[in-house]
Amino acid sequence: MILEDAEPNGLATIIGGLIEANLAHHPDRVQLLRPAVVDLEAVDADVAVSIRIEPGTVRIANGLSNPRADLHLRSDSMSLVELAATPLRRGLPDALHREGRAVLLKVASGRIRIVGLLRHPGVLTRLAKLLSVA
Repeated sequence: MILEDAEPNGLATIIGGLIEANLAHHPDRVQLLRPAVVDLEAVDADVAVSIRIEPGTVRIANGLSNPRADLHLRSDSMSLVELAATPLRRGLPDALHREGRAVLLKVASGRIRIVGLLRHPGVLTRLAKLLSVA
């Protein structure tokens, strides 16, 4: 995992730490490292990161990569944390758990906005698994 900026913002540090810890604890997740670019934006904190996933590595940079991103997730910072903590089923929030239903409701209501989901559902699934602490 590579933080590309000399002074990574808080979101980059958190995302990088999650991915690094998950890959260390679940080495089999290295198979999820296939080419993709994902932008995460926490609108309430006015902070964003671009995640570039490549075979064998993840690069995280401050700011957005637009228009290169396969996915752009935009929400408040707490919803991004909830997304990482939500139990998954087949790589997506598990509707059988209260936390999963809450995240899915936020997606359906637009509180979590995911641009590119219909074109790249596999990217979202792989990202959710890389970030999942559940």
